[in-house]
Amino acid sequence: MKTENIKIKDKNYTLNIQYQHDEKLRMEFNRMTQHFWEFDFENYYQSGFWDNNCILYSLFDKDKIVSHITVSLFTKEKKTLMQLGTVMTDENYQKQGLNRFLMERITVDFKDKIEGTFLFANETVLDYYPKFGLVPVPEFEHFQTKKNIDFIKRYKKRKLDLENEKDLKLFDMLVENSTANSSFQTKSKGLSFFYCYAYPEMGFRDAIYFIEELNCAVVAQLESQVLHIVEIFSENEIKSDDVIGAFSDFPFEEIVFDFTPKQTTGFQSRDYKEEDLQLFVSNELQSAFKENLLRINSLSHT
Repeated sequence: MKTENIKIKDKNYTLNIQYQHDEKLRMEFNRMTQHFWEFDFENYYQSGFWDNNCILYSLFDKDKIVSHITVSLFTKEKKTLMQLGTVMTDENYQKQGLNRFLMERITVDFKDKIEGTFLFANETVLDYYPKFGLVPVPEFEHFQTKKNIDFIKRYKKRKLDLENEKDLKLFDMLVENSTANSSFQTKSKGLSFFYCYAYPEMGFRDAIYFIEELNCAVVAQLESQVLHIVEIFSENEIKSDDVIGAFSDFPFEEIVFDFTPKQTTGFQSRDYKEEDLQLFVSNELQSAFKENLLRINSLSHT
């Protein structure tokens, strides 16, 4: 935890960084998050999977949190990417430069530590983030128009119950040791457990399967006859047809990958946009998204 006294426009604030272990401050952060986003981070903290790659940056006016940004770090093969999320400022403290201060401070703190930044913004603030060198880019999803009967079921699957200690340890091991399976790798053990374990009502806790012969865990959901392969956790690269075949007992007519698969042979691509959210990236990442038809992994969103 780091604490500093800050003055912005002649008013004093306290900047608290990575303070999740301070219960009083964490509860105040949870209160604000609940107010703005109708959920909080307490289950995540209590789960034990909140790691040092999820960093809180908050301005406090005495005991009250007034502005906040969450930093999420993704590191793979010595390359680190940063995502900014949970951006919020108290209604009575808006237009006073507080969020701008946090954006600029985070930029300085991570200037020499990251290779790129991205965030999702709603359509009410599209003119704001370009002021910090972030530009909007399109996302694309990869899909196959095939039915379940088009696949051979070579391998069996079983649903994992993360309330079961053995299943939880198995899933933990597979997530920890998984190889990169996406063209834009944003692997995060902490966020994977955020969505798959800490928040069953908003996540994928009931959609985790284990294919023993492939030694992999697959997060998959069937929605309106569309099979969504949300994520694959495996120590080795696996053929997509082998994974999909394990779900051939599901009545699907289309397969969609909720990340950008490394191997796209046999896939089509199309524009993808999540509700009213727009992806912004730093200049370092702009060409990659425009040239490679990428999508941010669903389990990496903050």
